[in-house]
Amino acid sequence: MKKILLSLLTLLSFGFAQDCWKVYYWVDSSKPGISITYENSQGNTEQVKTSKNGWSYSFTSCSGDFVYISAQTHNENAEIKVRILYRFKEIESAKSYGDYVIATASGLIP
Repeated sequence: MKKILLSLLTLLSFGFAQDCWKVYYWVDSSKPGISITYENSQGNTEQVKTSKNGWSYSFTSCSGDFVYISAQTHNENAEIKVRILYRFKEIESAKSYGDYVIATASGLIP
């Protein structure tokens, strides 16, 4: 009976093992000055501002987790791009061009 129970627990532990890797959020703007809203590693929403024209953030995430990044430029005639990478592959991206534009990308980790 102990062997059966131990075997069952071993199989269950493998069934619930998650595939976790680093997630990277990247923001690039043609002009400095951007506001970024993103979902952090605890699943909460954070907002940051930067006077630079780029920003990045990384954390560990697992299959099935929701990821989200949105960025707005503080300028006219600007381009902004957001990217979400997982396992070094782009899984979502968005780009906007114009005055004070916003780009948003979101999805589930595969």
